[in-house]
Amino acid sequence: MKLHYKNPQKVRGSYIWKADTKFLSEEDLKSKLKSDLNDKNLLDKLVKKYGNKLFLASGSRKKDEFFVWFSRIKQWANQKNVKTKFSIEPKKSNKDKENENVIDFFDFSNKLNKKFQLKIDFSFDCHETILEVNSNKTKPYNKNSKLYQQYTKSEKYLEQTKEITKLAKSIVGEESNFFKQARKLFDWIIENINYKYPPEIRGVIPTLKNKCGDCGEFNHVFIALCRILGIPARSVLGMWAIPKEKQGYHAWAEFYLEGVGWIPVDSSVAEGLKNKKDKEFVKFMKKIKNPMNYEFYFGNLDNNRIIFSKGENILIPNCPKELSQFPAMEDCKSSFMQPTSIYPHVSGNKKGIFIIDIEAELDVLARTHNYR
Repeated sequence: MKLHYKNPQKVRGSYIWKADTKFLSEEDLKSKLKSDLNDKNLLDKLVKKYGNKLFLASGSRKKDEFFVWFSRIKQWANQKNVKTKFSIEPKKSNKDKENENVIDFFDFSNKLNKKFQLKIDFSFDCHETILEVNSNKTKPYNKNSKLYQQYTKSEKYLEQTKEITKLAKSIVGEESNFFKQARKLFDWIIENINYKYPPEIRGVIPTLKNKCGDCGEFNHVFIALCRILGIPARSVLGMWAIPKEKQGYHAWAEFYLEGVGWIPVDSSVAEGLKNKKDKEFVKFMKKIKNPMNYEFYFGNLDNNRIIFSKGENILIPNCPKELSQFPAMEDCKSSFMQPTSIYPHVSGNKKGIFIIDIEAELDVLARTHNYR
């Protein structure tokens, strides 16, 4: 087997992240909401008055702080010749050693109580990934390698319980070939999991129980089942790189074979194309001229994507302990980055509430087919 990266498209555009923060003092809470910081219904009152924004309490720091973390658009096997330009330079950049991401740390403390935006201009060559299957043989893994230990472990959202272990083994039966095992998992998922956005709760355990989830939950199931069988697997977080299309984030998966590399799998797209329940999704895939055969998305990937990060539970640098109180930021690890961490850090020395209104948009300006 061999991976080929071909049919590149030149993608050029901008990612724009807009923030607007307001501070409500204890006096403001009393006069505007008839409430205080000890009110058990404070969050409900804030949402009712200000909408579904991010509300963070202050008063725990010596000075005002507003920290944000971004995963940088960088080079991967199918995403090459990457160039980026920031309207505001990051204060520090760190390499995520576990997943090979680059995490940019921004200090926006001087922009609290202001409206501002961060614009990231980018360009890169997006290659189609094609898996050439010329042999069904797979090599044994080096179980002592860092890669194997990192991407076969049980972790948050990817738990390896007795029940899930039993399921994984029942799906593959007597099959011992890693590639064929992964294909059996892929087929089982698109037959048994239905797409639903948003999911009620994230993680492999509730997704298998409810038999439904979004693209991220399709990933959780595939990755957890692979890892149980000793096949390294991880998430890829990104977006469609389509000009003049309003779009949300997307996630797919990769599994690793010795001597071949990281092989892409997009089980949620495959489920949508095979079952054809979502007519608008099928229409969208035709419009962007993606392959319509669901089997394509096991081992292959189109050249219509932008990658922000890989892996899950990503450690972020310069992380204040307060962030660890959030379930998706336990131990200062963001459950995913697409492209920012789940939560920013906002705090100050005065007691009150920061209201944070964030908008983000991807503006793909151009995409040139068969760029050379």
